[in-house]
Amino acid sequence: MADIPIDTNVIVRYLTETVEDSDCRYKGVFRFFEKLETGSLKVFLPDLVLFQAYFVLTSFYNVPRAEAAEKLRRIVNFTGVDMLEKEIVTACLKRLEEQNLDLVDCYLLSWSENNGSGGVYSYDKDLEKNGLNLFPIK
Repeated sequence: MADIPIDTNVIVRYLTETVEDSDCRYKGVFRFFEKLETGSLKVFLPDLVLFQAYFVLTSFYNVPRAEAAEKLRRIVNFTGVDMLEKEIVTACLKRLEEQNLDLVDCYLLSWSENNGSGGVYSYDKDLEKNGLNLFPIK
């Protein structure tokens, strides 16, 4: 597992800048991600950072949900990117690309499928429509 985490702003710069138009302060971001893709550099990507990047891309930069999820999924799959729940996060992002559900619902569905819980404590009927049992809250 990589010892050094990556922050949201690095991911957002990589996905919103171009080599031609990039401020000189950020030009190194493209080489940095090439190294992550090949695995010659390793970083730790916390789930929270990835989800914040999704939020920034979709709200501030108006990137369509499916496009933001697809771009982030590609980064998650880079050889040099370590995550605690990489399999769950990958499934969550894939679901975001394909379904009209919010990020948390996609995560809960992916987590529940991966861990075999079969359900969730929730009042959210979208989760139930997508195969999870809603456990009673008493």
